[in-house]
Amino acid sequence: MANHDRVNERYYGEINSEESHEATRTRVHWMCREATGKRILDIGCSQGVTSILLAREGFRVTGIDLEEESIQYAREELAKESRPVRNNVDFRLLDITQWKTRTTFDTVLLGEVLEHFAHPETLLLQIHRLLQEEGTLVVTVPYGYHPFYDHKQTFYAGNLAMCLLPYFEVLKLEVHHKYLCCVARKRRKTQLYMSPTLNQLTEWMELDHVQFAAVEKNHLRLMNQRKKALDNAVEQVKRLRRQDTGEV
Repeated sequence: MANHDRVNERYYGEINSEESHEATRTRVHWMCREATGKRILDIGCSQGVTSILLAREGFRVTGIDLEEESIQYAREELAKESRPVRNNVDFRLLDITQWKTRTTFDTVLLGEVLEHFAHPETLLLQIHRLLQEEGTLVVTVPYGYHPFYDHKQTFYAGNLAMCLLPYFEVLKLEVHHKYLCCVARKRRKTQLYMSPTLNQLTEWMELDHVQFAAVEKNHLRLMNQRKKALDNAVEQVKRLRRQDTGEV
C-alpha cells in the first residue's frame, strides 16, 4: 500500500487543518534554511514542494521518490515554474538504496523517511556514500509515537542521534510542531560502534525532558477540560431527572 503523502497540498493549505498547514510550512522552510552548498538531493521528495522552493533560490536539486503518483504530481507542479527553475530540478522515480550513481551532493534532505525503515543503516550508508566530504544531512521525523501503518520506528532525541552517530556528526536537534528536526555532518569514515559524549547525552536528555514535560502538561489540561465537561453533563442529567419526577 502506498503512503500517498500530500505535502504540497498541506503546504498550500488545500487539505487538512490550519494546524497541519502551519506545521508543514514550518518544517519545509526549516529544511530549506539548513541546506548548504549548491547540489541538493531530496530523498522522498513526495509532491516536490521542497525541491521546487530550493530551485527558486538557485540550488540544483535532484528529487527522488518511490511513488509514481507523487513524482508525476511533482513534475506537473514543476511545469508551472519558470524555465530557470525548471532547469534546476530533476525529479526521478527510483529506490535510493539501489541507486548506483557516482554523483555526490552537498546536502541530502531526508524529510519523514527514516521512520519507514526497519533497517535504517541501509539508507544511511547510501547517504554517506552520496554526500561530499563534510556534506550536510537534514532529517525530520515524527517526534514520538505516531500511529501510521508504515512507521517502523519511533524516534526521540536520543535514539535518532544514536541511529545517525556511526555515519554523521549531529550538529543540531530541535522539535517543531511535534517533529524532530536534525542537522548532521558526514563523518570521514563510518564508525559503527561509536559512543556519544557525556555532553551529547545530557543535551539529548534535556531536549526529551522539555518535550515530555510539555506533552504531559497538555494531557493534564485536556483531562481537566474533559472532567469539567463530564461534571457539567452529569449535573445536567440530574436536573432533567428532577424535572421529570417533579422534585424541586
